[in-house]
Amino acid sequence: MTDFSINRQHQILEWLSERSSLSIDELVSRLGVSVMTVHRDLDHLAQSGQVEKVHGGVIRAEAHSRHTRALQVCHLCDAPISDRTQVIIQPTHGEPVYACCPHCGILLLAEFDQPISILAKDFIYGRVVNARTASYLVNSDITLCCQPNYLCFASPQDALKFQNGFGGQMMTFD
Repeated sequence: MTDFSINRQHQILEWLSERSSLSIDELVSRLGVSVMTVHRDLDHLAQSGQVEKVHGGVIRAEAHSRHTRALQVCHLCDAPISDRTQVIIQPTHGEPVYACCPHCGILLLAEFDQPISILAKDFIYGRVVNARTASYLVNSDITLCCQPNYLCFASPQDALKFQNGFGGQMMTFD
């Protein structure tokens, strides 16, 4: 590993100490390197347990462990937060805010002026995805949390397949 990559990784960790998440595009712009270079740096940091790579970005490892604790409750409805349906809103200033499901996450957005990121869990695969680009199935026959129930999917194709089996209305973030 070169001194340049070590310096970039230290810089990434410093930025993550100020904010709990960063996008790949933001890192490319700030560091002035290629997407692949950013991914290599993040892979190294993830292997050492300092960060977790998520779809389109990276989050602090301790931020991830904080939102998976069993005692964590929704900022809106005080329900326990399930790892399968959680939403994380990173405000421009301050600590992340956690919601038990996309329904509560969307309602919570009214409290924040242009949050930095909104992350949600893909219902099928459990991957962290950008909530703004996800597809949602509303009022399906599967109810895991609040009403109306919203299920998040990384791809519209997965949401459509799920809709064919369990009903509901497909929606996007917009």
